[in-house]
Amino acid sequence: MKRILHPVVFVLAVLLVFEEWLWDRLKAGFRHLAALPPMQALDRRLRRLGPWASLGVLLFPALVLLPFKLAALWALGNGHPMLGVGVLVCAKLTGTGVAAYLFDVVRDSARTLPWFDRLYLAVISLLARAKAWLKAQPAYRSAARSLHRVKRLARAWWPRFGRAGRMSRKLRAAKTLVARR
Repeated sequence: MKRILHPVVFVLAVLLVFEEWLWDRLKAGFRHLAALPPMQALDRRLRRLGPWASLGVLLFPALVLLPFKLAALWALGNGHPMLGVGVLVCAKLTGTGVAAYLFDVVRDSARTLPWFDRLYLAVISLLARAKAWLKAQPAYRSAARSLHRVKRLARAWWPRFGRAGRMSRKLRAAKTLVARR
């Protein structure tokens, strides 16, 4: 039985860690949007919500994206696999990003509810155990070493193509222009 469950648990642990990584990256991206003045006002209002209203806010991404997910399933069922998968991926990324940002804003208020705080701590504990178990697996360590080598090679080659490249100059100029405004 362990031989059957081991690969399944490994895949689930990888998905759990990937979801957390995606959550952190998307939350950072949404923080850049939160620097805009209208978003700052929304952020202040969300932080003043009570615990139950904070939990209600967390339902927002799921409710807004449900029609898109249903449309994606319709597209998949009607012979449009690329469209369906594309919409599902976009909905997942958008929903995860918005949920991560909103959770970051309302987490402290929601944690004042004892049952939510226990649930939050249990999930954090489960995630920590999954990470520890995953990092102990030989396949994970091998993949991490390979990824580290690829990153090192990319950093070695990046200055040749990236820093002096036309696109990099344009991106830096756009970033500077946005920062000035």
